[in-house]
Amino acid sequence: MNEVTCRLQREAERIAARHRVPEFYRRCRAPMAVARRLYFTNAEVIALRDHVAPLLQENLGHGLFHSSRVGLDAATIICVEMEVAHAERSRIERLMVLGLMAGLLHDICRGEENHAEAGAIEAEKVLRGFSLQDEDIHCVARAIKNHEAFTIPRTSRRPAFQLLSDSLYDGDKFRWGRDTFTHTLWHMMNHQGLTPRELIEKFPWGMAGIVRVLDTFRSTTGKHFGPEIIENGVAIGREIYRYLLQHF
Repeated sequence: MNEVTCRLQREAERIAARHRVPEFYRRCRAPMAVARRLYFTNAEVIALRDHVAPLLQENLGHGLFHSSRVGLDAATIICVEMEVAHAERSRIERLMVLGLMAGLLHDICRGEENHAEAGAIEAEKVLRGFSLQDEDIHCVARAIKNHEAFTIPRTSRRPAFQLLSDSLYDGDKFRWGRDTFTHTLWHMMNHQGLTPRELIEKFPWGMAGIVRVLDTFRSTTGKHFGPEIIENGVAIGREIYRYLLQHF
């Protein structure tokens, strides 16, 4: 990343730090801690992370950083929803592990046309090398196939399959909040070789696209917390846009 883009990213991080952390990350600390424990200690998740890390290029900011955060938020949503349903702890943590694995794999074919469909096929191939049951592999693949925005997802009659699919989608779309402006935007700028003035020209169009995701969250938890995450990101984005207009 060039010096100008790095400087702008640091300024964006300073701007974001002045904004209140969204409620999801304050209210759901306990399930988030469980998700982080599984991410760093579960043998299957560790093995998958080591496997996919070299494959997840920083394609427009959708590398390991993005995929890990998607998985962590998806697993957190799963934990929240299943605790409300009073599910057994072992079942909760098993589905959370699948959520973490789905997050790590969901953008494995990011650079391909119809990347969700291609990613689902590739994920099935990768997961055949792990000690997963066929239904677990199918569950993860279906979730990946359904994670694209502004499409009609295929629903499942199996509650666990549906929850994983909805949670992966919502965890991915949570990234359209502040992550867009502290991480993804600057990787896109660097990848496309944009100047600050060219970025300014594209900014209103990009902001309008982010707002479109407000009403698309799928899980109960996503619908409750997601809009605030997007609004938080938009507020940060507007301040960054003013900064760009002032200095460039």
